[in-house]
This record gives sequence, C-alpha cells and structure tokens, in this order.
Amino acid sequence: MNILVDGRTWSAYAAGVSSFLKGALLEWAAQRPEDRFHILLPKGLDKRLELPALSDNIILHDYARCFPRRLPNLIILQFLVPYLCRRLHIHLYYAPVPHLPFMIPASTKTMVTVHDVVNLEMAHTMSWTNKIATSLFFGKAIRKADLLWTNSRYTKSKVEHYFPQRRCKDIFTGCATDRRIFFPKAVSDAERQAVRRKYGITNLFILFVGSQEPRKNLRFLLSLMPRLYQEHGVQLVVVGGNSWKNDDVREILHSQRFPKESTIFCGYLSNEELARLYRSAACFVSTAFMEGFGMPQLEAMLCGCPVVTSHNTAMIEVAEGKEGAVTVEGYDPHRWEAAILDMMSHRRTVNPTQLESYDWARIVEDLNHYISGYSI
Repeated sequence: MNILVDGRTWSAYAAGVSSFLKGALLEWAAQRPEDRFHILLPKGLDKRLELPALSDNIILHDYARCFPRRLPNLIILQFLVPYLCRRLHIHLYYAPVPHLPFMIPASTKTMVTVHDVVNLEMAHTMSWTNKIATSLFFGKAIRKADLLWTNSRYTKSKVEHYFPQRRCKDIFTGCATDRRIFFPKAVSDAERQAVRRKYGITNLFILFVGSQEPRKNLRFLLSLMPRLYQEHGVQLVVVGGNSWKNDDVREILHSQRFPKESTIFCGYLSNEELARLYRSAACFVSTAFMEGFGMPQLEAMLCGCPVVTSHNTAMIEVAEGKEGAVTVEGYDPHRWEAAILDMMSHRRTVNPTQLESYDWARIVEDLNHYISGYSI
C-alpha cells in the first residue's frame, strides 16, 4: 500500500502535532514494512524536529525550493496532494490535522486526525489566521474523510456531537508519546543540581509545559506564584513558546507586584531536556481550560513526575484516578494552592503500569486493524 502523509507540521514545527505524527508514523512504518510512506514536506524539515534514522519505507518529498517561502502551506497542498496521489498511485492519504485538499482522486481513501475542537468551543481564543483556516477546512474534512482518528474519547465524543452527518461512522481513538524519551529514571542530587544551574532555578519548582495561548490559562497559574514563591519558596518553570493573544500574561509579568524571580521561561526545549525537567520537578501543573488529550500530563507521569491538572475535558481521561495525579475542579486559587503544596510535600509515586494503554505499538496495531476493515 502507498500512503501519502501531510507532513507540513514537520515543515513548521508545532510541538504537539509534530510529536504525535513522529511517534505514530515511525511505529506505523515499522509494523508495515511492506507499505511505502510518502511524507509531503511543503517547506522542508524544521530544524527543531528531532527525527531518528528513518526506515527505508519512509520517503521524504521536500518541496522547499519549488514554491515561494511566503506562500501558505494550505495553498501548496492544494496543488501537490492531487498531483502526488496520481503520480505515486496513492491508496491512502493521511492528514494528521483536519484538512483535505480539493481534487483528491476518488480512488484514494482519506484519513484525518482530530486533536481537539477548540475552534468550535473556544473560538474567541484563536488567532484570526487559525479561524479562517478552520472555517474553510475543519468541518469539511471531518464530514468527508473515509476514516477518522481522534486522540481521546473526549475528542471523539465532541466530533460525534458536532458532526453527526459524516461519511465515517466508526471513529478510531488512540494517542501516546515517545517512551524511549519519557520514562522513569532515578535522578541523583548532582544531576538535579545540574538541571537547576542550567536554567537558573534556585528553589523547588513546579513545571508548566505548553504554549501561552489563552486556553492554556497560564495567567491563572501565574496569579498563584506571588504566594507560592514568597510564602513557600516555590518557583515556576515554563516550557513552551509565545503564542497568540497572550497580552494578559505579559501584563502580569510586568506588574510591579509580581516577583520576577519566581518564574523562569525556557522557551522550546528538546524532548530530552524536557524529560530531565520532568524528573527534577516537584510536580507538573496544568491549569488549562481545555485539552484535546493532555500530552504533557502523560509525559510527566511516564517520567515519574506527579501531576496537578484541571478537572475538565480530556485531562480527566488521562489523569483522574491515577496514582501520582490529582485533578482540581474550578479555579479557586486556594484549592489550587493547597493541591500543589500537598503534592509537593508528599510527592506521590506514579505507577507506570496504569499508563500501559498509552503505547504507540499497541495503538498502531489497532490502527492497522481499523484500516484493514476498509479494504484499502
């Protein structure tokens, strides 16, 4: 079988989706050595993407020199996807985000992954470019795709709710992360001190991982830091890039009442560096309003880092009832502060066996059975 993959998240690095595609694709190609996976890269590989040596059945198609740099990927794919489907005799076109170009041959089956429904439930938090792109392609792709893949049961329920009229009735669900990087490992005092020196951390610290877009609700976590730092000596380390509509975050940081030394911003980090921080942190904290899955929560627990997270959306699915994790309902500052301090003082042990279902080998094996049911 010839499979064409929309690889634009590898051309313009998007931490969550790029990592999802890497984990799924490498395992998929390993389990299906007889298939050929053609990865369409409209603008080459982003240098921040950490790719291992690729197997022979993964072929990269780099079109970085064929189109103007400023031409949007969405437009480039409109030309390239139908062309490559015909030239390479593609049996399945896979998009890791809900976008299907026009004019895909009828003989080519299509599959898309839906990671969340932020554009439907929190549209006010999105940038105008994302709003335009999703309004044009998101719903159309979900309704038209021959196969659908969601990252969580929560996202699946939302797709079923918002798109009852769709071609694909049987939705596949599954998500994981790279267990070669995110795994429990004892950290010596010397290693822990080395991590602190590298990032200028002076105290016990809690860890936040994610972009600074509004739905991540970093503003609320920052509002807790004056008391956590001044009364309990707790610092916050933030991993992730700047994003859209984050003026409220900057407003807090520039306030004279905010203790600047309480919070350290690291920007994007390699997964190896992120794993070191998970293993050194007192706990991971997410105050997000909505998550389609909860990848940082999973990564943290796999590294043995306790988790305090919001009791909503897919975060409940990943964290609730797990040893070493607690979910907090609502956004009462005192409840959050108490939950964080309690987790830090006890540092509950995370049981890795409770996360066995989040494994790419198992998920891709089920995915192959799902695809085979459509006689592709």
